[in-house]
Amino acid sequence: MENKVYICNTGEDSISIVDLNSFLQIGKMELQQGINLSGIRKPTLGPHHMVIDHNQQYLYTSNSHNSTISVIDLIKKKIVDDIGVGSCPTHLQICNKNKTLYVVNSDSNSVTAIDLETRAPIAQIPVGAMPHDVKLSIDGQKLYVVNVEAHSLTVIDTSSNEQDKTIITPPHPYHITLSQDGKLLYIINTGYPLMEAGSITVVESGTYQIMDRIFVGKMPMDAVIGHQGLYLYIADAEMNAVSVLEIQSQKLIHQISVGRMPGCIARSENGKYLLTTNIQDNTLSVIDQAELKLAAIIPVGIEPNGILCI
Repeated sequence: MENKVYICNTGEDSISIVDLNSFLQIGKMELQQGINLSGIRKPTLGPHHMVIDHNQQYLYTSNSHNSTISVIDLIKKKIVDDIGVGSCPTHLQICNKNKTLYVVNSDSNSVTAIDLETRAPIAQIPVGAMPHDVKLSIDGQKLYVVNVEAHSLTVIDTSSNEQDKTIITPPHPYHITLSQDGKLLYIINTGYPLMEAGSITVVESGTYQIMDRIFVGKMPMDAVIGHQGLYLYIADAEMNAVSVLEIQSQKLIHQISVGRMPGCIARSENGKYLLTTNIQDNTLSVIDQAELKLAAIIPVGIEPNGILCI
């Protein structure tokens, strides 16, 4: 499984498997046959994001179209369970500390907590309007949820599965990433509903004070920290590019063209590559992180979204 990448294809109910050694799609897991309308296959699951358990046997996908989580056994290569959650689940996070899977429900304005041993929901935690992304603190004590329409960050205590606090942010926080030491939260504010420039909001994780707001690009969607923690790599859906932000100087120092409408970005497990899923041309772009050059564009499934690197 080394140097493999899994891609959620929302538009065709499948998961692409990409080999970063050969830069090829080497397989595809079909999750559902979908329905046919006038000869056109329509997805019924809409897999959006995925996480994997610590044994790397079970893959969990959030299915935005039918409000479920699919449990996929990678040994058997098939769905072995479905878990009902809230409406339009998007992003997932596993807390190994309490053996819980957390699911963001965008249309239910909630987070579902699922016991990984029983696969049963154990809590439904209210958050702000249209939550989208979620990240876990390094110590596993806090869960950070960004709420797009509420313009806020909700902090959940994982020991009690209850809200700890809510912080108002600049408009439309869409994704979130953490610094290497977990002391800073980088919130990606898209700006697209207001047709204004996007930005990165920097929040101190101890006090939850907003330290900075850095205006970047046209429609930033997602970001990831580089392996040395010096740069923030930002996928911009309108510019069809990845921008490189030097964190210390807060300056954009480089830009790499990728596929059309990159929505998600990730770093390969070995740190060599940056990866973006490009929704409009159904591809995965691979960037050599050392050279900051496009290494490959790989065709995948329809409407690729979530990226999982192994």
